[in-house]
Amino acid sequence: MHISRIHKLLMSAGALILATATPAIADTPPPTAPSTGPASSMPSDPSAPSTSATPTPSAPSTPAPSAADDAVEADQWTSEAAEEFWTPERMAAATPDSPRPEAPADWKPAARRSAAAAAKDGHYFGGVPTVGTFFHYTRDPATDKLEGRFCSASVIDSPQGNVILTAAHCSGGSKGMFVPRYDGAATNPAPYGRFPVQKWIRDSRWYRVGDNPTRDAYSDLDYAFARVGTNSSNLSLQKAVGAALKLGQVNGDYSQTVTVVGYPGSHNPKNRPIICPGVTTRQLPGYRQMRMECGGFYGGTSGSPWITGLNTTTGSGTVVGNLGGYYGGGLENDSDRISFAVTYDERALEIYAAAKNDTELRKYPRGYSMYPTGGGLWTKAKKMASGDYNGDGKTDMIVVWVDGEVTLYAGDGKGGFSGEKGITKSDTWKNAKVIAGGDFNGSDSSDLVVVWVDGEVTLYTGDGKGGFAKETQLQKPNGTWRNAIQITAGRYSDNKWTDDLMVRWGDGELSLYTDVDGRGLLHEHKLKDPNDTWKHATILTAGNFTGGAKWDVVVRWSDGELSLYRDAGPSGVGTEARMLSSNQLWTHASVMTAGAYTQGEPNDLLVRWSDGETTLYTDTSTTLGREHILVPPKAG
Repeated sequence: MHISRIHKLLMSAGALILATATPAIADTPPPTAPSTGPASSMPSDPSAPSTSATPTPSAPSTPAPSAADDAVEADQWTSEAAEEFWTPERMAAATPDSPRPEAPADWKPAARRSAAAAAKDGHYFGGVPTVGTFFHYTRDPATDKLEGRFCSASVIDSPQGNVILTAAHCSGGSKGMFVPRYDGAATNPAPYGRFPVQKWIRDSRWYRVGDNPTRDAYSDLDYAFARVGTNSSNLSLQKAVGAALKLGQVNGDYSQTVTVVGYPGSHNPKNRPIICPGVTTRQLPGYRQMRMECGGFYGGTSGSPWITGLNTTTGSGTVVGNLGGYYGGGLENDSDRISFAVTYDERALEIYAAAKNDTELRKYPRGYSMYPTGGGLWTKAKKMASGDYNGDGKTDMIVVWVDGEVTLYAGDGKGGFSGEKGITKSDTWKNAKVIAGGDFNGSDSSDLVVVWVDGEVTLYTGDGKGGFAKETQLQKPNGTWRNAIQITAGRYSDNKWTDDLMVRWGDGELSLYTDVDGRGLLHEHKLKDPNDTWKHATILTAGNFTGGAKWDVVVRWSDGELSLYRDAGPSGVGTEARMLSSNQLWTHASVMTAGAYTQGEPNDLLVRWSDGETTLYTDTSTTLGREHILVPPKAG
């Protein structure tokens, strides 16, 4: 279930120009990541691997490309060379270049189902002139052998009539060739000829995680354009097919009615085109992508155009997205029925202009990402705490993961993070019950208090370099502190340090311990007697939200109500201001922390939701501040 609100992720993009004659693109994977947390940094730009390995065929009956075949230079890769290399047998033996699933054995296309059962399924048809199959050879990373692969692609309007569009995760490879209106079941499977791919233009910041396309915000960039040569009759692509698709924008309106045409490879031995007409789309929450439900879109449909106003006779219309994006355009649960498509912002139009005009684009470095493997990973972020742990004056975040890993996320002072660092990992940290960040030794570097499941309380003194210098036991394991349900640290007394610890106990009692340091929890103040109301205080976090000398406390109640208690201190929890009334949405707020993640006051509220979405509410006061998605939800 998604609990996210609709947002637009704003990001710039660069472009990467790839020559057709290069071998398959091998995107460099990220460095080794925490086992529960995202990768430590973004990978470098893709590079081409060696071509020294001897290629092998995709099927025993298919002749393998020789080393000489693979070494053809770009200016030699013509339509004649493509026709000689891409025999009907090689085209038929190619497999989908996609992480999308294979069809189950009992799957049937719509033509073989009842009308009711087929209502949301695509069906095979004769195809359209402007949509076809892109073939290429790519190296299997496990065997280092060349394999014939294919995706779907479309003809996009251009002055020279030589531009196609597909998904970025389909781009590259060697021996690239586009076949419009390909139909392996027809007498002539290439009715308009074969068009050799001569140059790829795609965003340089799109990347893979291992063998799979990214699931983070960079998945919004899963589109690629290519310039193709003429066919054997010396006709440009657009002239040969007689039409082209316009490239259009949804401009934030993700509710569209589209027709989707593609080439599934599963249970489709002749690689016939499939069509899903008049399907309604909506936004994939947290992404600049559309979502549709239509069965039969298995591997091979990556790159399929999502078209408004399609003329199925001429193939004209406007493409507003292509199948791809999050995890290559589908869910991790191997569903053929739910597909995603990236849409086109101004940067996409700039890349398109470079493709059709054959010009170069500026490249931009890829920034740090908290979630290269998807928001679902963040469902495992068990506890969070805020503070300046690396000594740069910016608020950082410590995360304790369910497997006992502890990670520091370095704040960039602009509401985001610039990198991460693994602090430790052990089975011991699986037993961390609650944590709170503060400055408990007056060093201006943040420390961490941990209450363990057995009631032990430990202070970890920060070293100012993103780690801990000392461990001090504040309480031995005991029955009293086993009942500490929530803790939060802040500045609630007269000194300037964030060294006061607020505790909500299992019976609803609320306590404040002031001036906590390595000597222990010396000064206790009872803020609330045991009561039923505060038993429902599910999450507590502290920050300076109202600008007073003392900090404030934000409470998320079990029914989703959100309250702020202003100017808490030893004499009481403060004056209550209701931020949100009881609601279902906020019952899904699983973890909260707060701090100066942006410059100035008031502080910012950070929330990790039950579906892994992680959201920052900047400049929160008695009302929630502006919302920014740091990690989008898992798309499942």
